[in-house]
Amino acid sequence: MPNKLEVATHLTDDEHRILLNVYHKHMNAMGEEERKQYALGNIKKVKGNVQEQCLEVYFKNGEWFKYFANGTWG
Repeated sequence: MPNKLEVATHLTDDEHRILLNVYHKHMNAMGEEERKQYALGNIKKVKGNVQEQCLEVYFKNGEWFKYFANGTWG
């Protein structure tokens, strides 16, 4: 998959697709002001969590979320 996010180059193509898919759903659930804090450029780190079968997405503001393959987050 070309043009992976710099913080996500270690992810497989499938994981990267999950990241972007859930990210877009997550952003659509936020208000405009809140969304600014969670711009793609504000992702600090993405880590796979095998035990919980999710991606842990860390943002520069200190918040982090679990993104699941079924399109949900927590």
